[in-house]
Amino acid sequence: MELLLEKIGSNLKYLREKLGFSQEFVAKELGLTRQAIIGIESGKRKIDSFELFSLADLYGIEANEIISGKLSEIPQFEMAVMHFRNTEKLSEQSKKSLLEFKKICEDFDSLKRL
Repeated sequence: MELLLEKIGSNLKYLREKLGFSQEFVAKELGLTRQAIIGIESGKRKIDSFELFSLADLYGIEANEIISGKLSEIPQFEMAVMHFRNTEKLSEQSKKSLLEFKKICEDFDSLKRL
């Protein structure tokens, strides 16, 4: 269990840093303390399912991807979409445009592999 907590914590820290979020920002968004985020990221504090899903939503990723650790497989354009989605208060039109951009990038990535 401790190894799983450390793996999840490490994955969460990687995502937080990749997105440029501070521990303070994440703590505030989840209604936790910075110490709680430090504990989760170090694997010293258990994370409940609500916190895991809240972090996944904040980071724009599926919870199972955090657990599995397949984070290096996330394409760069997906990371860009995750960042924009979570750092700005976007209008509905902007959200729609961002999803369209994501689809175009996915289509391009698929065509590139042909």
